[in-house]
Amino acid sequence: MIAHVSKWVLPVSGPPIRDGAVVVAGDRIAAVGPAAEVLAGFTGMICDHGDGAILPGLVNCHVHLEFSALAGKVAPQARWEDWLEATLATYGALSPEEIEAGIALGMEALWQSGAVLVGEVTNTGASWPHLETGPLAYHLFYECLGFDLVETFDLPEKFPFFGRPEVAAAAWVSAAAHAPYSVSPALFRAVAAWNTARSGLQTVHLAESQAEIDFLARGNGFFEGLLKRRGRWVQDFQPPGPGAAAYLEGLGFLGPRTLTVHGTQLTAADWGRLAETKTWLVLCPRANRYTGAGEPPVPELLQAGVNLALGTDSLAGNWDLNLFGEMLWLHRNFPAYPGDLWLRLGTLNGAQAMGRDREFGSLEPGKKAALGVIPLKGGRNFWGELFTAGAAGKWRWIG
Repeated sequence: MIAHVSKWVLPVSGPPIRDGAVVVAGDRIAAVGPAAEVLAGFTGMICDHGDGAILPGLVNCHVHLEFSALAGKVAPQARWEDWLEATLATYGALSPEEIEAGIALGMEALWQSGAVLVGEVTNTGASWPHLETGPLAYHLFYECLGFDLVETFDLPEKFPFFGRPEVAAAAWVSAAAHAPYSVSPALFRAVAAWNTARSGLQTVHLAESQAEIDFLARGNGFFEGLLKRRGRWVQDFQPPGPGAAAYLEGLGFLGPRTLTVHGTQLTAADWGRLAETKTWLVLCPRANRYTGAGEPPVPELLQAGVNLALGTDSLAGNWDLNLFGEMLWLHRNFPAYPGDLWLRLGTLNGAQAMGRDREFGSLEPGKKAALGVIPLKGGRNFWGELFTAGAAGKWRWIG
């Protein structure tokens, strides 16, 4: 047994503990609390981490590792449509070797910045072997696109990945729907049916751009042109009308096991539907800024009671994969909210969203000893200093 002590321990499930201790036995947490209490009669090794803060590993609910090779190759954009066009063109020019090397680099970046559990969205399955052999716990979402798949079908009929025996046996693999502008109602239903049969999670990009909202309302604009160029347009398509969340609810795609992502263009009616159905919304605010998608309406979402978690998206559309950067952005842009709220979104909320909160997300006895320390100098803005240091790469694993 080893006791880790520091000036601060941040359990997340409870208030910060000054002069705290975390006792680790094997790969599990045995005790958490004030050092004076936890160490009474303790005879094992004690590791003193000084003025730092001990906290649980982070949970990044949305990342695209297969885009990691695009780091530095797609510039930030003022218009989301321009970012998408640039990303599609640049990704198409990558070799398989470049993509594989990028996945490895992306995984290392996640681990070094404190992530312990990630929600990886893949279009090819190329990242799965890396995750299987790497240090990160994960949930793999195999993303389906098919705006022109209008007839009812079972998912393996069109996507052979889901017919593979190893997929059927995998506990942490689900189907994902890309977005309302790239997935037909029939495909949404097929994805939901496959996941429901396996009690699996599902995820979808939702209300990421104004172009998406316009397309759902009127059926034309940017996405009509994109779908025609890619040979996916449906000639008799009838737009479902206003309301991104209402559209997915009508397809049975909302609920506590659905992780919607981005939500920069959600309306008050959308917030209410997400809250009522207990659907999760994964915020990626720095990615939204990078891509020109806008900003998520954070105060309104919190007021509505929407379940929130955090992600970074990909290195094609963010400066890095460090989740502390998202927390720092939220802390700076919404200073009226307590800093521990943003930490919770990036730890325990994320673990709950992915159904892994019995193992990850907080420092509690019985959970996995996936914890680290960030050095602090004791400034007046505790949370600002913590998030700044984390965003600067000061995380160090100790569990």
